Amino acid sequence: MPQTSPFTVLQAVWAVLASVGLVAVGAGAAQVDGHRFLGQVFANPATTTVTLDLLVLGISVVVFVVVEASRLGMRRPWLWAVLSVPLPGAFLVPVFLVLRERRRG
Repeated sequence: MPQTSPFTVLQAVWAVLASVGLVAVGAGAAQVDGHRFLGQVFANPATTTVTLDLLVLGISVVVFVVVEASRLGMRRPWLWAVLSVPLPGAFLVPVFLVLRERRRG
């Protein structure tokens, strides 16, 4: 049986941030009207700027996560790209960082 390293403070910070991200984004997403969503995120220059910034950032992060997972020999690195569609990045990225730290540890 492989030996696991103890849970570090940094891993605990990532885990707390993942929990906060899941609850915070999930609570907001529960109130979104799916039929009007795209119209709302491109409603004005401010929302368009934030939407495009987050889209490009999100794509960059997904590429990094898949490449880093492959580099570290984590199983199924492509799964991170698939999970990025239904799950919020505020949850998924800290979860990845916990697993990355455990892998490196």
